Formats: sequence, structure tokens, C-alpha cells
Amino acid sequence: MAVPGSVLGMSWRLQALIASIGEQPPSSLARLERSVADAGLIEQDLLPWADFSHPVEDSYGRRLIWKSDFVELMVMSWIPGDFSAIHDHGTAHWGVVQSFGPATHSLFRLNGSQLEFDRQSDYKPGQIQTVDHRLIHQMGNASGRAFVSLHLYAALQPLATITANARVFDVVEGVIQFTDGGVFFALPDRQVKRQLTGLKANPSLISHQRRLRDARLHVMAQA
Repeated sequence: MAVPGSVLGMSWRLQALIASIGEQPPSSLARLERSVADAGLIEQDLLPWADFSHPVEDSYGRRLIWKSDFVELMVMSWIPGDFSAIHDHGTAHWGVVQSFGPATHSLFRLNGSQLEFDRQSDYKPGQIQTVDHRLIHQMGNASGRAFVSLHLYAALQPLATITANARVFDVVEGVIQFTDGGVFFALPDRQVKRQLTGLKANPSLISHQRRLRDARLHVMAQA
């Protein structure tokens, strides 16, 4: 099978993954998960796109490495202390994430205007987990070493940006922000398309998110 798109500099395993995905609408989440698993990726396949020196205002590194009309393939980079904000994936319908380090992974649910912790689903190095359009989660690196993760996001119709209109759930400020870019802590105003007020959460969740946010703001202030 011919490999679609630009694959310059990609390992044969990444090329095999892209060939398996193709440029047509994905048929199922299970097939996307199987494509990632069958590719047998190793961390070295992703290191050419690692961004461990990402800007401090970005709370993790984020690089697009391949895109079709239906799928985005991204590499995220996590140095110790990096965390995403709590978020969903906007217009993406499905997704598959493979982490090559012990990523912290927390799942949440939105009950009306109340954001609630659901469960912890931390990654073991090399583990694959799936994403659907209902998922609200947060990833981060609470370990002592840097690592990368592969993120595949898919839509059922052609889109210019697969994860457009992602929601960031800022329980400290009590707002839901909409963005087309990275789901970072302390999003700059230029990256916020619009926001909704009235988001609620219990005190322990707010306190935990405030600690994570303040740690990021401290890093930004020291830069």
C-alpha cells in the first residue's frame, strides 16, 4: 500500500501506521486502535518531533507530524511537571493515545455545570488507550524523566482541524474555554475563542487544579 502524505524522515513503523490509516474516513475506533498496536512503535520513532524545550507558556510540547482530511497524528512532549489542562477533544470523534512514559491520566465527567472526577487511568510506558468524543481528561508527567506520547485524532467528515473547538475546563476560574490549539494551563487570551461561565467543581478538585496551575505560573514567572 502506498503511504499517503509526506513521511520524510519517518521510521518504517510510522510509515506503516500511516499506510494503515490511509486517507479515507476511519471505519471504527477499534480499527484505529489496532492500527496503532500493530505498528509496534517505539519511543525512538517519535523523538525527531520531541519538543522538550517547548515555550514555558505551553504546559507541554505539541507537534503535528501528519494529517489527512480525517486524521491528525501528533507527538506530545512531557518534561517533569508538564500537565495539560482538563479538556475534551473538540470536533474529534475518536482518538488513540500511546504514551512512552508513565503518564498521569485522570478522567472526568460533566454533570450539568458540575465537573466531577471519574477515575484514574495512568499509563504504563508503551500502553495504548482510546478516546471518544465524550472523553474529558487530563494528562501529565509526575515522574522524574521526560517522555513523549503519540496522539491520533479522527473525524467522520473532512475537517481542516480535527480537534478544533476543544473545551478547556478551568475549575479554578469557573469557566469553560474553547480553543483550536493546545489545551494548556493559563491559556493566553489570543488562544481563547470564547468562554462560558458557571463551571463548578468540589473543593478538592479545585484545590488540586490550583496547585497544578500555580506550579505552571511559577515556571512561567521564572523564565
